[in-house]
Amino acid sequence: MHLSLDVLRTADGRLEGTVITESGREQPFSGTLELLRILEDLHAERPVDDRRPWGPA
Repeated sequence: MHLSLDVLRTADGRLEGTVITESGREQPFSGTLELLRILEDLHAERPVDDRRPWGPA
């Protein structure tokens, strides 16, 4: 799975942006915890065979 991140740091140091999946789905986030939750949800949606943390075979 390929993801694109459009990220900026606000004046108070918070990360904000958008996660864009290879299918074009965009998910905005505001804060590191929200970004991690989005990434975790994307990981949970992947088939078991495609969850190798070290990349494709």
